[in-house]
Amino acid sequence: MDWSQWLQGGPFLEVSFLLELKEMEAKSKAIQDIINKLPKLTNKVEIIDENVDEIIDFFDRGCPYDEEDPETNFIHSLRLRVFVHLPRKRKATLQIEMVSSNSIMVNFWFYGSIFDTFEWDQIGIKKEEIKDFTNFLIELYSLYEFRIGAIAIEEDVLELFGCGETYPNECYCYENLNPDCFLQEASRFINIIWNEKCEELSRIPHNHKRLHKEGILIETGSFNLES
Repeated sequence: MDWSQWLQGGPFLEVSFLLELKEMEAKSKAIQDIINKLPKLTNKVEIIDENVDEIIDFFDRGCPYDEEDPETNFIHSLRLRVFVHLPRKRKATLQIEMVSSNSIMVNFWFYGSIFDTFEWDQIGIKKEEIKDFTNFLIELYSLYEFRIGAIAIEEDVLELFGCGETYPNECYCYENLNPDCFLQEASRFINIIWNEKCEELSRIPHNHKRLHKEGILIETGSFNLES
């Protein structure tokens, strides 16, 4: 099955988080570590693609944004077809992007409609299944201890930077994320997890609860699945 037949239509629900690429750490090792941790998740993640090592190698080498510009940025990006058990078995696309010199975004794309599409073998999201995606984000935090993670329809965690630039861009550097800013502009998101090891939040204008490993789950919005 080719990419055009894996996830189709939309809208898409995105479960994404931001990891730090440590100074002098090889990009290929960072990506390999992300992928190697997936089997530790209780929510089983099955990788469908067989040429994973080749895909990681392509990520490491990157490709020029503009082949005719010698000063162009290089894009370091990969996508893997996966099944995620939440607990129903769902198709997803695992997207990993190097978005700045020290930040990597990890993003799971799911079919986000309330309706099943049998012709594309995609299942919708029932009202009672909404909590499954929140639990998945919590489990991802427990495993990866990322700086910030989020759930939204057609939005990824980079929107919380508020810079609106195409990545890679240094505006998405780890240290540029301002909680005071994104907590005021987070209504398009359903849930956010913030790691208070990075910065303690003094005032949270949303319902929230404490997690282990100094995480905090913030309920910033709600699902609006109308299509």
